[in-house]
Amino acid sequence: MQLNHQKGLSLLWTAVVVGLVALAGMVGLMSARYERNYFAEAWKKLTKTDVAQAVQQTQQNVAKTEAPPIRKCIIDGKTVYSNVECDKANPTSQKVSIHDSKGFEAPKVPVVSTPEAEGAPSMRDKLIDKAVNR
Repeated sequence: MQLNHQKGLSLLWTAVVVGLVALAGMVGLMSARYERNYFAEAWKKLTKTDVAQAVQQTQQNVAKTEAPPIRKCIIDGKTVYSNVECDKANPTSQKVSIHDSKGFEAPKVPVVSTPEAEGAPSMRDKLIDKAVNR
């Protein structure tokens, strides 16, 4: 006699996952009803712990440090733009000033005045007048 066992999630763990999803949905509905964001309040409580504050401090320190400037140099006969490979010791190295452009913008279409705006009757108005005058 050979027993075949189910593979994958058991019925118990499936019920636990469905229960957690239902709980999150209920909290979301309660947040909407009482106009409070329970998720944001819980997140604030979690981030006030010592570990979370250490992580936030580290992120702020990384954001404050500036990356070395982009430099242009020639390496093996090829022009390279890099902030790592082109150091100040390389005689062909030059600092490159970078400006952020917003990319290509579509040209502005001039505003064309329509005959309707000038008071001339539209085709629809002409057809209505023609039907009324019959």
